[in-house]
Amino acid sequence: MSEVDIEKILSYGEKFADEVEVFILDYTDISLEQREMAVSSVFEHAGQSIYVRVVKDNHIGVSGTSDPSRWKDCLEVAISSAKLSEPVTGWTGFPEKSALPKGQDPFDAKITVTPDLAAEYLERMNAGASAHPEARVVTAEVSLLAGVSTVANSNGVHYTRQMSDISLGMDAICDNSTGYDSDSSPFLERINPEKIGEQTSFWATASRNGVNVETKKYDVVLSEHAVESLIFGLFSDTVNGKNVLTGKSVYVGHLGEEVMSPSVSISDVPMDKEGSAWKRFDTEGTLTSDVEIVKNGVLSSFLYDAKTASQAKTISTGNAHRSGNGATYIDPHCMRISAPVSDVLEKPCMYVREVIGAHTANPLTGEFSVEVANAFFAESGRFVQPVKKAMISGNVFDILRGDVSISAETKTFDNAVVPKMRISGMQVIG
Repeated sequence: MSEVDIEKILSYGEKFADEVEVFILDYTDISLEQREMAVSSVFEHAGQSIYVRVVKDNHIGVSGTSDPSRWKDCLEVAISSAKLSEPVTGWTGFPEKSALPKGQDPFDAKITVTPDLAAEYLERMNAGASAHPEARVVTAEVSLLAGVSTVANSNGVHYTRQMSDISLGMDAICDNSTGYDSDSSPFLERINPEKIGEQTSFWATASRNGVNVETKKYDVVLSEHAVESLIFGLFSDTVNGKNVLTGKSVYVGHLGEEVMSPSVSISDVPMDKEGSAWKRFDTEGTLTSDVEIVKNGVLSSFLYDAKTASQAKTISTGNAHRSGNGATYIDPHCMRISAPVSDVLEKPCMYVREVIGAHTANPLTGEFSVEVANAFFAESGRFVQPVKKAMISGNVFDILRGDVSISAETKTFDNAVVPKMRISGMQVIG
């Protein structure tokens, strides 16, 4: 990869703009895809992306290129786009240079971006799936990535972050039932390909011969997957500073008020040891820190990047992420929930591993109605009978205001560490 002269870009850009920011991503990745027990495709990429943002009279412009030699063209497009953008009310500027907090990057030198390592983990997933031979593996994939990102601006910020990632996924079928499992991590030692394969084939075989469900209210236990996609997903949208500013959040005007059960707290913990983010600074160069979003049921903070913080007359919480076109978006780094802990599967319940259609939940009202997959009646910590077909409905905000408990064990996702959650009296439609 050619070396980019960041200072040259910043110096040149300052001739035409009040502030200049450069974000550079160097990466190498490889993916192996399997169809019907045979590798069907191999994708390898290596590239360098440069994104330039400028501010002129409180107007922000952004542009990107994958050709480092064209940085000047990229800068000129960013300047032109700034002229067309709406001014940012109250703009307070890009972050200033600060001493980085101690900590390490989410990088593992053992994740080598090679076909051999990808093939090894694909083989180990298949070996795990053989624990339930009645199931047939349909697809599987292993992806490896290593890279470096750099953010610098005309206020003196110049930070670099190493990163790595291994991602695995598999789905299987048994009769008319399917199963799926996946995992990803920046660290090789946290990935268990045999378990992913075994769980995939288990869900496919165990979900056969399901029973019909009577339409009524049940105590429901949502798996970590279901909590992440339904509960955490909607909650993240609701505390997103951009959605708050545009009135697309039910929490508008409720900062400092009780919005959940006093036994529930939710935080963003960027350097959580169990998390995957490990970010000391966000993609704008704002230093990160723990953010108490809800404390003992009281809404304490929203999540902001530099732009939305300026508009809200507050400071960035360091939650800027970078999208494919170089613009920023807001998301947690590692969300955590605190609530009463129990053996959530001990008492009779309906266990839901996956929900289909979580994205249809209404962020303004919290209402949802989603189909369940790999659901079971359970008690005494074991699955008693698979559920044939059902839907669950309710309101995410009512759930968090009500009687919920969580499991001690958790699963790590890209931006959250998530427990199972037991919910009393959820509507189930057979």
